[in-house]
Amino acid sequence: MKSLGLLLGLALAMAVTSADAEISTEEPGAILIFPKIASDQTQDTIIQVSNAAGAQVFARCFYINGALDENNQPLWSVTDFQLTLTRQQPAVWVAGEGLPTQPPDRPKELYPGPIPPVGVGFIGELRCVVVDTNETPVSRNVLTGEATIIDRITHATRKYQGITVPGLPGNNGDNTLLLNDVEYSVCPRVLLFNHFFDGAPDPVLNTPIESSLTFVPCSMDLERTVPGTATLQFNVANEFEQRFSASFPLTCFADLNLSDISQTIFNFALQGTLVGQTRIRPIVDADTDHGHGILAIAEEFRDDRQTGAALNLHFIGGNLQADVIALPSPF
Repeated sequence: MKSLGLLLGLALAMAVTSADAEISTEEPGAILIFPKIASDQTQDTIIQVSNAAGAQVFARCFYINGALDENNQPLWSVTDFQLTLTRQQPAVWVAGEGLPTQPPDRPKELYPGPIPPVGVGFIGELRCVVVDTNETPVSRNVLTGEATIIDRITHATRKYQGITVPGLPGNNGDNTLLLNDVEYSVCPRVLLFNHFFDGAPDPVLNTPIESSLTFVPCSMDLERTVPGTATLQFNVANEFEQRFSASFPLTCFADLNLSDISQTIFNFALQGTLVGQTRIRPIVDADTDHGHGILAIAEEFRDDRQTGAALNLHFIGGNLQADVIALPSPF
């Protein structure tokens, strides 16, 4: 019970801190990012993108496939589409099915438009950018969203909120989006993850708990199909306030069990405490002209991964280097 109290206390304390962050999982933004979209033989993802404005909104969206190829490298294939969102209404679809060209059950003016299905075996991200009728990026903070991953066999679900990046008055409307606190808000400097150590017994069910983290870089060049990269630093503290560290290189996309990052520092048997707190930050690279900011979600699994939950991480501060998202020309 003491361990549960510590975990809850840490979460509540950091919720106050994260409310001050520029990016959000609650407030509308001009960029909406879903770090994990999965569609394969065992799972699929329901995606909901909502328009919080009192007028019609347009968005350019990009699926980015981070599945590994035969060389164990992300495929880095990009599929784009457009969304037309009715005022104060959501668009909902299943990633593996998409939406047809013609609306089957509603007036055309209320239809978001065709959405391509992702291929079987897709695992990656989705990001949408608010644009005007000419597909020029604009600083209208109107998008929110949520993703629900469904297990096809057990029908268990895991839901998380999409991450929004506010647009700012300095947006110049070109296809190079600067996350620099002038055009758009900066990515977070630190991600905070309050978690059980892998293999820790559930205090109620007494079954082992496992966790995973999904990371995407804030910066990416969709115009030239150059993936974003980062080196992630993990600083872990257990209930005895003992501290440990590890690092991991990120290219394009990573969906990792905690044991993939380190087989020791996230292990319950070695740590000796149920819960811990991990601070995750990108290492600053002075040799590049853009930042290496990161975004992430977490997942907790129980019952040999038969049940689980998706979790948004807390954000702390602003990244020290501006990130860049380069969009391809719409024409």
